[in-house]
Amino acid sequence: MPTMLEDMEDKREAVGARLCKVREILGLSKKEFAERAGLSEQVYGPFENARRELSLQSAKRLRATYGLPLEFMYFGKIDDLPTRISREL
Repeated sequence: MPTMLEDMEDKREAVGARLCKVREILGLSKKEFAERAGLSEQVYGPFENARRELSLQSAKRLRATYGLPLEFMYFGKIDDLPTRISREL
C-alpha cells in the first residue's frame, strides 16, 4: 500500500487510507465512526473504500467531531492533527 500521508495527496485511495487509519487508531467500527460524526455508514463507507470522493460537507463533520484538519484528510499534512492520532501514525 502506498504511504497514506503526502505521497498520493488527494487521490481517493489516499484519502480513504487516512480515514481508515484514524478510525482504527480510535478503535471504532465504520458505523461508530460515521454515526458519531452525524453520517450514516452508507454515506461514509464509500469515502473510506475509495469508491467516492470525500465531500466537503462530510469532511467538515469529521473535522468537527474528531479534530481532523481538512489539510490532513485531503493532502496528508499531519501538522495540526490531534496528538493522540499523530503519535500513532
